Amino acid sequence: METKVLFGVGLVFDTPEFGTIVMGANEELDELTPSTIKEMIGDQVIIKKTDGEEQVYEVVSTQINYSIAGKKNIGICLGKGISPDDISAGSIVYCYSS
Repeated sequence: METKVLFGVGLVFDTPEFGTIVMGANEELDELTPSTIKEMIGDQVIIKKTDGEEQVYEVVSTQINYSIAGKKNIGICLGKGISPDDISAGSIVYCYSS
């Protein structure tokens, strides 16, 4: 099974309303449409943490924004059951395909 890298985690934060959100960018995805990226992300992602541990997470929602430079920033909401302390910047988010 080939796992496609979505992005490296640049930012992890918690919101009272939505729970934990991971954000990052991948210039390989900048040419794709937001709907194509959301389709790639799907319902689950694998996050490989900086210590090498891999874990599958449910995707609550996705948000794709454009930076001033025209690059896409991808945010994935993992929900309230996940602590932002569980995922550190530098972790890698992969597509999950069963």
